Amino acid sequence: MALYRIAGLTVRMEAGGRTARQAEPYRAAACPGPADLAVSCDPARVMAQNPWIQDLDTAEYMGTGADFARKLLGFDGLQLHAAAVELEGRAWLFSGPSGVGKSTMAGRWERLLGARTLNDDKPALRRLEGEWTAYGTPWSGKTDRSRPAGAPLGGLAFLCRGEEYAALRLTPGEALPLLLSQLPLGLSRGRLERQLELADRLLRENRIWKLLCRNEDESALLAWEFMRK
Repeated sequence: MALYRIAGLTVRMEAGGRTARQAEPYRAAACPGPADLAVSCDPARVMAQNPWIQDLDTAEYMGTGADFARKLLGFDGLQLHAAAVELEGRAWLFSGPSGVGKSTMAGRWERLLGARTLNDDKPALRRLEGEWTAYGTPWSGKTDRSRPAGAPLGGLAFLCRGEEYAALRLTPGEALPLLLSQLPLGLSRGRLERQLELADRLLRENRIWKLLCRNEDESALLAWEFMRK
């Protein structure tokens, strides 16, 4: 198995094809001690459980990502369906259902504000010494847009389509169902309880918003002006 540094952890993973290509920037030299965790999957089993997956390469990519997300819980971490960018030394995440415009918002922050993408689909979040840090991971959805880097979390926004722009600060209770809908499913009871505990901490310890956005540059600029305050 090859060694990788992902979200501040040493990860052993045997993979090929797309998974290996996207993980290459995360490759690490041999470490003297044991790895923090090992990631693996059975692509044939993943295909059997998910009939919409049509090839073994995609199955391995999806399966290794899911295995990493499960095991990340043991290191005070969550893997969230979101686009993550770094701007002014902090990470800013845009989450929501597929097609709502996460990647579009992140791309506009890059083009208009000089942000840099950490991950375009599945960033990792870890709570270290009371502070949350967002990291790039090799699992970046339909694109290969990720970096082996991390930054302290500046805030998390849930995106919604709207005819008019609006930015709403959310309480933990208001944000919880939005967050849970973008976290991994199919966990064991113990891991599900851990995920809920970490989700509660994430929402209580960080700034969370709901952004209603039009599909135009102005929405990205207004989002930054609001979130940076």
